[in-house]
Amino acid sequence: MKFPFIRIFVVVALGCAVGQAQIANFEAQQTRPICLSPDGTRLFAVNTPDGRLSVFDVSNPANATPVLIAEIPVGLEPVSVSALSRDEAWVVNEAGDSVSVVSVALGATLATLATKDEPGDVVFAGGQAFVSCSRSNAIRVFNTATLAEVTPAIALVGLYPRALAVSNDGTRVFAAIKFSGNKTTLLPPNLAPPQPPPTNTMLPPPPQVGLIVPSNDSRLQPPPNMPDNDVAEIMVSTRTVARYFRGAGTINFAIAARPGTDELWVANTEARNLVRFEPVINGHLVDNRVTRIATTPAAGAITPFDLNPTINYTIFPDTAGQAVALAQPTSIVFEAAATHFWVAAFGSDRVARVDAGTGAVVARVETGPAPGPDPRNKRGTRGLALQTGTGRLYALNRISNTITIVDTTTASVQAEVPVGSFDPTPAIIRQGRGFLYDARLSGNGTQSCASCHIDGDRDDLAWDLGDPGGSMQQLVQNNPPPFTGTTTFNFHPMKGPMNTQTLRGISGTQPLHWRADRADFAAFNGAFESLLGGSMLSTEDMNAFGDFINTVAFQPNPNQNLNRTLPATLAGGDPIAGRNTYLNTPYQTGLTCNSCHTLPTGTNRLIIPANALLESQDFKVPQLRNVYQKLFSFKSASTPSLSGFGLVHDGQSPDVPTFLTSPVFGPFAAPTPAGATIRANLGAFMQCFDTGTAPAVGYSRTGTVAAMSADWTTLAAQASVAGTSDLVVQGIIDGWRRSFLYRPGTNDYRSDQTGYGPFTRAQLEARILAGAILTILGMPPGTGIRAIDRDADGIVDGDEPMPALEVTRPAGIARLAWPVADSSLVLEYSDSLSPALWQPVLEARANSGASVVVSDPGAGAVRFYRLRRP
Repeated sequence: MKFPFIRIFVVVALGCAVGQAQIANFEAQQTRPICLSPDGTRLFAVNTPDGRLSVFDVSNPANATPVLIAEIPVGLEPVSVSALSRDEAWVVNEAGDSVSVVSVALGATLATLATKDEPGDVVFAGGQAFVSCSRSNAIRVFNTATLAEVTPAIALVGLYPRALAVSNDGTRVFAAIKFSGNKTTLLPPNLAPPQPPPTNTMLPPPPQVGLIVPSNDSRLQPPPNMPDNDVAEIMVSTRTVARYFRGAGTINFAIAARPGTDELWVANTEARNLVRFEPVINGHLVDNRVTRIATTPAAGAITPFDLNPTINYTIFPDTAGQAVALAQPTSIVFEAAATHFWVAAFGSDRVARVDAGTGAVVARVETGPAPGPDPRNKRGTRGLALQTGTGRLYALNRISNTITIVDTTTASVQAEVPVGSFDPTPAIIRQGRGFLYDARLSGNGTQSCASCHIDGDRDDLAWDLGDPGGSMQQLVQNNPPPFTGTTTFNFHPMKGPMNTQTLRGISGTQPLHWRADRADFAAFNGAFESLLGGSMLSTEDMNAFGDFINTVAFQPNPNQNLNRTLPATLAGGDPIAGRNTYLNTPYQTGLTCNSCHTLPTGTNRLIIPANALLESQDFKVPQLRNVYQKLFSFKSASTPSLSGFGLVHDGQSPDVPTFLTSPVFGPFAAPTPAGATIRANLGAFMQCFDTGTAPAVGYSRTGTVAAMSADWTTLAAQASVAGTSDLVVQGIIDGWRRSFLYRPGTNDYRSDQTGYGPFTRAQLEARILAGAILTILGMPPGTGIRAIDRDADGIVDGDEPMPALEVTRPAGIARLAWPVADSSLVLEYSDSLSPALWQPVLEARANSGASVVVSDPGAGAVRFYRLRRP
């Protein structure tokens, strides 16, 4: 039925949530994925797989769920968001090495701030934005008004600073050091005592291996300087580090300041890698904790609280423990009264209310499927935001890409909504990701594969997971030319300390593990039983897990130039000369570095006999694509060692030049100036080793034509190289938010709507000069199409059809309805079309059959409505 005093105005804009699109999976580490605006009326959430910031209106308590009002493209793999105001939010893009400054009113990124590699979080204090730059172990600071960087950066003595918090009085910023370690390191094999005799009397004597010890072990000479800094305190006024707090945890995921007190609380796990042998540590690799830090007096009392004090780690399965366990805490948010806080248990699909006085858990809420494990439908609750006025806790779920709304008064789930109107995550990732993180697969609900393989990567520790009661394992290797025949290797189950290896980039590098004693990923299935205390997965489930792992890729190497070339110098060496040596200069007759560490991955996938390595065991040639991440273990009493473990299987080599001093490497090891130069050059090249992802991927800039010109040229050139990257342009142009995809073949930019464009670069630059705000962004190869066709269904976003909006007026109230399949559309109104001032309708929504229904009591004699894709 139509009414003359109500007109319908429907505007076609972006997107349609109906397809599956391919994405690159960097398994980015969400840090602060959700937050509220300072006035509490808007909820901001990162849509990590979609590269967008979702904005919800939460001003109307009558709405049981947040109302999605905008989705704004940002950088690659957004992991954190902090709101400076109701309209301005800063989004940290981990894979993009940048921060996007976003305007909700414009629906676009206003500026892109370049950071160092893998930024993690951003907070505001004293008119400044503090951004943690994880791989460079530093905090970068920007003026929030001018957006100019305040130099120099704040260097931290700690490995991988990530989560940030601001003191109650705004004078200090606290940085949690994610991979701070636990002051364990390696006693080398030549100093370590022999392993104990095997309990399996059929085994031969075990190999001579190193021993994991505390850093104060008297046998370590010189003793390493391992400060174990967990939290850095930074003075806002001077941007200097005042002090460090130690003993909070091994892996520190989140930090929060308790209102009205001097306390900090850190969500963390504490590794138990000093416990030797897999049967002993089974089901209890880490403790899941929250730690209280009293920042006054100066000494600062450190008090850890176990989130699972009732777990019996000797019983498998411990069904009672599984029902209450809290695994891998990743977020903390305080209630207004500050007597309690809520913590997100990422591995357990639970949020818990904790007494801030005693550290005791007083309530638990299931955010995922209950009661048992369900990895294929796991939520993965990662970040929290608490609306004090309504008592609603908004919990962002990383794996399901949803938001769970929890009523903190009743400690119950109210609803669950998608993070955005579209999630491009393909089925292969959806079906397999949960197996990595689901702690309910363990015998007591407290451990998962991700307890050590943090976010699919490493914990920067070594573990001795040998088995004195195990059996020998035999492997026959077919030798490649010019060698002939086969070689038989026998692996002892008492293998000694081994560095945690990354799960990134392992596709195509089989056999796996340091000794190649796992033929493929499926061979790790036994660890669910022998290491996690649970049960082995079915073949179907293990295959799904493996298929997911094979999607996880390395991010770009930050030491390469934007055009993927090598720098002239790095770390006292010449990477270009190092690459030439690597490929062409033999260290033994007929053998170069590339003979074994074959490009592009750095491994020929072969096992090298122990005698050739001067080791006690045979080892596989490992890939080298993450060497640049593992160079923080220093064997010196003066230089602070940020990690207790470095290169090679047990972490005993602090860097590549030291590794090359082994007699195995002949002239490379020579104690001469020429030998030192070779080692320095090879070390520099190793730090630039290509990860398989081009530096152009994720790189973005927003600004003037002059400021972007050189980078734009480089990104376009890289997009013209097959398999390197794509190039997209997005922002506000001609008064509309638009996106464009660069087409190298025609050297132009296709838009997201038929009939608009294509444009040349010169035409886009002319628009910028005329006031357009555009961002250039390098995307993983093959994924740039999603900038103009979000769901990759073959219909560009501007051409997607809109549903009909039905309007009736019962009892003088405008009643609006549209299909529930399009429930994420934004309903807006304007009381005039001259000019049209569109605002979201924030009245409560309800589902009625196949329709979304909204009643608007504010409608006057004339009101216009439209549906808009956010």
